[in-house]
Amino acid sequence: MSTPVSVPRDVTSLEFDKETAASKVVVVDFWATWCGPCRKFAPVFDEVCAEASAKYPGQISFLKVDVDKEGELAEKFNVLTIPTVIGFRDGAMVDRLSGRTKDEFTRWVEKLMA
Repeated sequence: MSTPVSVPRDVTSLEFDKETAASKVVVVDFWATWCGPCRKFAPVFDEVCAEASAKYPGQISFLKVDVDKEGELAEKFNVLTIPTVIGFRDGAMVDRLSGRTKDEFTRWVEKLMA
């Protein structure tokens, strides 16, 4: 029996603190529906989510925050450009992603897991 593929989950500000504190490592993509670079990055985010979730079952989760719907949350983490990806460990922000290729994102996730 194969492991189910994990997919990123959209969260609201009401769920955010609970979700980031519930897992050891959480990767959050701040995005918007109208954002071209966000649409281009979305399949990369989904693919790395599936791969990392399979490699680290129960140790990492991937979330998405729509900045148009959750502007206060984006402001709280100083999200000025999108897509912005932020890594959390045990509820605390630890790093931001600057690269956008699959290889850069995969290396960044591996660094979070180290």
